[in-house]
Amino acid sequence: MKFTLSGICFAFTTAVAAYAIPAYAQDTATQAANAANAANASSPSQATATCATPGKNGYDKTCKRYPDADTWPTSCDQAATDILAKLDDASKQRVKDSSYEGLTQFHMYWGMGIRNDTGLWRGNVALTDSCMAMRKDISRHPDEISMVIIQEIWKKLH
Repeated sequence: MKFTLSGICFAFTTAVAAYAIPAYAQDTATQAANAANAANASSPSQATATCATPGKNGYDKTCKRYPDADTWPTSCDQAATDILAKLDDASKQRVKDSSYEGLTQFHMYWGMGIRNDTGLWRGNVALTDSCMAMRKDISRHPDEISMVIIQEIWKKLH
């Protein structure tokens, strides 16, 4: 499926709506499983092992697993490659025709779609670490990480 830059926001909204009901059902099931594991655990460390790290690596702050966490890219290169594969030719050309400094024009809407779709706001630590390894001068903030991904897409087009 091909996407345009303006279509990414629509696609994201559609994807969120598609996940809304299954996410609730999965979250309820995950909550029940975590409660059962906690009740049956013989030590506190066994009870928390099902959650990993709250707020990171695909779990929210209440230890519910995000339904799309397994689809998140884990490296900056993987994120750029996956996103580039979804862009239509006109969008690729628009990014390619932009100057490196002019990539900030994509930060607000396309960047927002990248931040949301790749789990940057939901604790995708592996992707954040990978992008930070490429650029030592940035913070862990999802805004900065999504800009690194946009820059990597631009580099792949040149």
